[in-house]
Amino acid sequence: MIISLNIAKAVITDGQNILMLMKEYDNGHTLYTLPGGRQKAGETLEEAVVREVHEEVAATVNVLGLLGVYEHSHPARKDPEITQHHVEFAFLCELNEPYDPVMGHTPDPHQVSVEWVSRQSLQKLTLHPEELEGFLKAFKLPDPPVYLGHIS
Repeated sequence: MIISLNIAKAVITDGQNILMLMKEYDNGHTLYTLPGGRQKAGETLEEAVVREVHEEVAATVNVLGLLGVYEHSHPARKDPEITQHHVEFAFLCELNEPYDPVMGHTPDPHQVSVEWVSRQSLQKLTLHPEELEGFLKAFKLPDPPVYLGHIS
């Protein structure tokens, strides 16, 4: 069985560094990923990314625009018979106030830290998904905007 999920991710930068979550698994495997998570029913993607950033990294952000969309699939952690197909929407976000990385009140499972990561050091890290490196080194907001938000 395949389950498809919309995931809203935040690209938060201080100009040279990108805010990332570090996750560590029971087998000792460590990886870095962007803050963000599943879109809830009735929630816009922008609302989802703002909520997830607050939960995971205890920051309040403004959404500036959609940077890109990417997809990947993997077996579900709790049931390998289920494949999770993620459609991930990466939004450029700005912090509302000065920020020192801290864990949020509802961190992701296996999340062990929140870190500013320089774009130059991305190639040395295990990223999830792996293809994030090229995307994060070269992102810019599209003009005109490609995401129009919730339209009724």
